[in-house]
Amino acid sequence: MILSCVCGRRYRTPNDTDPKYRACPQCGGTLVPENESLVPAIDINVLLEQMKVLRDELVARDRQLRRAQAESTVLRAEIEQLKARVAAVQTPPPTSSSPTPAVAVPRELPSNRVPLYALRDP
Repeated sequence: MILSCVCGRRYRTPNDTDPKYRACPQCGGTLVPENESLVPAIDINVLLEQMKVLRDELVARDRQLRRAQAESTVLRAEIEQLKARVAAVQTPPPTSSSPTPAVAVPRELPSNRVPLYALRDP
């Protein structure tokens, strides 16, 4: 004999056992013989359609999440760049003790050295 519960669980018992006073180990509800069960039969096609709809919704939400994460990453990078610009503008120039500022003089290579690009093979 197969006993079923309202929670949907089913249990097999020997034929001579009395189904009365038996409780479901899952939820504690009373077990009744399956032919007397009040649980409606579930159509497998309905379940398959529900699973397809849920899968499609999950895929759509996953795409939305990926787009949002990519946009968030770009915005964070822009924020960091703007913070760096603001920090560079707000920091006062370093004060030097000498009255004349140092002038940058372009350096030349020593006479015995040749630039690397001159040694490339044609």
